[in-house]
Amino acid sequence: MKLKMFFAMLTLGVSAWMLQSCDDDDDLSVVPVELTDSLSKKYPQATRVEWENDRGYYIADFYENGWERTAWFTPEGIWQLTETEIRFTDLPDAVQTAFRASTYATWEIEDVDMVERLEMEVVYVIEVEQYSQEMYLYYAADGVLVREETGTGEGSHGGSDYLPGINSGQFSDFLNERYPGARIIEVDREANGYEVDIVHDGRGKEVMFDLEGAWMSSTWDVRINEVPEVVKAAAQAQYPDYRFDDADFVETPTASYYLIEMEQNERDVKVKVSADGTVL
Repeated sequence: MKLKMFFAMLTLGVSAWMLQSCDDDDDLSVVPVELTDSLSKKYPQATRVEWENDRGYYIADFYENGWERTAWFTPEGIWQLTETEIRFTDLPDAVQTAFRASTYATWEIEDVDMVERLEMEVVYVIEVEQYSQEMYLYYAADGVLVREETGTGEGSHGGSDYLPGINSGQFSDFLNERYPGARIIEVDREANGYEVDIVHDGRGKEVMFDLEGAWMSSTWDVRINEVPEVVKAAAQAQYPDYRFDDADFVETPTASYYLIEMEQNERDVKVKVSADGTVL
């Protein structure tokens, strides 16, 4: 009787351990052939491949020609993105130069990723830290800074953070017409619409669409020395004791204007001024 009870408890213990293992480990020992074929076609030199499952995607961690890569696929085997860990010195020269000239040049570099995604430009993400601050800087290959994200400090950044939020195709016609030659870097779903980050005329631009796909606005950074004197004079007249801090150019379906940010000690103000110097 005691022996039967021992084996029963042993069986229950093993079963519980197996269930716990399955819950804690999403690694896959059996992967559909569609996935392995897709990986082999895209990365024929892949070695030390390990598969896992996350958020409905199949993820392959592997090495190729000395690079550590992570590739994401749909269950049908359609490739979505690949994240490659690289060194700062492996970045394109234009990205290295742009970073060294940026306000983050003195920050500590924590990580560098090259991110390739379906129907989007390659983007290079540099994670930097200074004291308790953490930033993720997204660069296009030509050195254009297209996005700055504040880190949360809640863990590593990557993988699912790089998944396209939505198919960029529905915005292509508008972008091609208004911004010929624009390259799409990122598409994200926001609470009130969609944010599409592009590179156009050597600048990073943020283009906003509503939930129906209608264009709402476009915004991009401009240097203070690029702002027309009549615009700066109008802004300064509004706040004589403030100094210029930053400037954006904003386009909407009904207006275009400069958004001038000015500061005095700890106080910040923003002034909208049209190109002819009219304060809006």
